[in-house]
Amino acid sequence: MYKLIKPLLFQMDPEEAHGKTIDALKICQKYPLSLSMVRRMFTYENPVLSQQIHGITFNNPVGLAAGFDKSCEVPKALEMAGFGSLELGGITPLPQPGNVKPRMYRLPEDNAIINRMGFNNIGMNKALSNLRKFSYDIPVGINVGVNKVTSYDERYTDYIKVIDTFKHDATFFTINISSPNTANLQNFHNKDEFAALSQAIEDYKSQHDLNAPIFIKLTSDIELEDFKQILEPITQTFDGLILANTTQKRENLNSPNREQSGGLSGRPLFERNLELVKWAYQQTKGKMLIIATGGIFTTDDVIAMMRNGASLVQIYSALIYQGPGLTKSLNKDLAQYLKENGFEHISEIIGLDAINN
Repeated sequence: MYKLIKPLLFQMDPEEAHGKTIDALKICQKYPLSLSMVRRMFTYENPVLSQQIHGITFNNPVGLAAGFDKSCEVPKALEMAGFGSLELGGITPLPQPGNVKPRMYRLPEDNAIINRMGFNNIGMNKALSNLRKFSYDIPVGINVGVNKVTSYDERYTDYIKVIDTFKHDATFFTINISSPNTANLQNFHNKDEFAALSQAIEDYKSQHDLNAPIFIKLTSDIELEDFKQILEPITQTFDGLILANTTQKRENLNSPNREQSGGLSGRPLFERNLELVKWAYQQTKGKMLIIATGGIFTTDDVIAMMRNGASLVQIYSALIYQGPGLTKSLNKDLAQYLKENGFEHISEIIGLDAINN
């Protein structure tokens, strides 16, 4: 069905097409029958894919990456689409329109997307109201960003505000320091600024009863030496790593849109992010939860990420090019891979290649 719709969507501006998709999902989640139909079409369940991580049950390892549902508008519809988890947002304390349009570009020759959205969302209070309209049977996390109007020295307080607002409703949080579309945000990758952020998170956790784990999402462009500088505070403060967000590099691209400014996501990120996953797994000796994202399009991609240290993966760009049936096919083929290779559970493959190389 997506093969029929895709040409129509690709004739539209990418952000307009995304808006039409969100509108369709809003209609879908109004009706229990339509939700049930979506679930039957796109969900594959097999106990060999289920994991308990930080006290959270992930029925399968394929999650939705942040950026698709920026304001928690369609979480119930997305829950029915076969994901093992959802990451919604990024959410900022205040409503934010984002950057000037156009700000999203397809690169079909490269299976990639460039965006410079700028954390556009309706703000934490309205987003929380949207989230509370439904109950959920899968983990639903919140990706946390900062407002552009927040002063440089107070940026970390935006993270705290959103976490505090959603603390009773989110399954997990992701601190996003990786977006290239918010000025100075990536400065948090500097060891001194990261230390200040980590201390703020530690102070908050010591003063509040927070049950949800907090993850940190890094940029794909981080150098390993810089990564090494912040790895210890990451392991001390955060419960997991998401590797990694978009890149500003433009190597070996074929699309006419390759020179657009913003963050590049999709297929070109895969090899670099696989390297980051493997390195982080080896450095932490497998004791840190790693969630892989970036360029994951096939079952082989999922397997490679997991065999190199990721316990979970997230997808987004691949959905634009392949459609919502991707979640079911990935999970079904992943279960088949485990069976054919004599593995009884998904956890048995995590880190195998990182350990052996």
